[in-house]
Amino acid sequence: MTAMRDLGYEVSAINTCTPLGLSQRVWQKATSTLGMFTDPLALNRSIREHMRRNSADIIWVDKGLRVKASTLQWVKQGWPDCILVHLNPDDPFGQYRKGWKIFLEAIPHYDIHFVARTQNQGEFAEYGARCTIPYDRSYSKHLHRPLTLSPEEQQQFEVPVGFVGSHAPDRADMIAFLIDNGIPVAVYGNGWQNKSNWNTIKPHYRGPSRFGIEYTKIINGMGIALHFLRHENRDEQDSRTFEIPACGVFMLAERSPKHEELFLENREAVFFSSREELIEKVRYYLQHPEQAKEIAQAGLQRCLTSGYDHHSRMKSMLGIINRGEKV
Repeated sequence: MTAMRDLGYEVSAINTCTPLGLSQRVWQKATSTLGMFTDPLALNRSIREHMRRNSADIIWVDKGLRVKASTLQWVKQGWPDCILVHLNPDDPFGQYRKGWKIFLEAIPHYDIHFVARTQNQGEFAEYGARCTIPYDRSYSKHLHRPLTLSPEEQQQFEVPVGFVGSHAPDRADMIAFLIDNGIPVAVYGNGWQNKSNWNTIKPHYRGPSRFGIEYTKIINGMGIALHFLRHENRDEQDSRTFEIPACGVFMLAERSPKHEELFLENREAVFFSSREELIEKVRYYLQHPEQAKEIAQAGLQRCLTSGYDHHSRMKSMLGIINRGEKV
């Protein structure tokens, strides 16, 4: 949204992140489990009210789990030239398929879908998508950048090896393997408590997900920033793919074709495919910090020169929308 505004667009926002009360959260969880539709923040009504008051040339929806097909049809009936755009960072056809029913029904009514994995193109087409375009994630120029930490922040955030992300069994296995072999790993993120390998990871756990400048400071404090992909979502890249190197920090990431396309291996980032390769490279770069710093600086330059930031991505996507391109 900030990038859109910086690029000269007039943008109004509907906030879908307003905290819910306990009773609302319980009701939403129960109805979602049963496959029932709820709209606790009256999102669909808000879209209609906004169009009546202001109209819009583009309606841009991020992960519209509760935007109904009937709402999109209503918009098109009243404003046939309004372009309906959906950006989906997650995977409706991966392991986590609950909660997507309303969105799947709405797929044919969007003009353009931006999806984070190429597999989704055919899958969306089967549900009636007219135009589906893969996109890569990106980083914020305003937020994700190299920082000089104060002495107090150094004491709080500096670690030889760290990871930020939610729990997943394969991630926990990898991190526990490192810890069991004498390499402590500072872990931040949600869902780790009492999950797989918790007894091993618990002494190294730094708490739940952090956001904003604190997140940037945590990344900046890492000598080696580990990056594991989420296989349940069939990810080949994600936001940390860009946020870590944009902070000028050495990224040791899970190997994927997309990672190899985005960064030159062993020059702009380092990759691993197994826990044996992971521990070998962690040990090597802990012993060769200057080499790690050189790779980190090259990764930062790649982010800056290749347009991996939100503004560049948004400029490209808005160009596709405005030109009415089809694929």
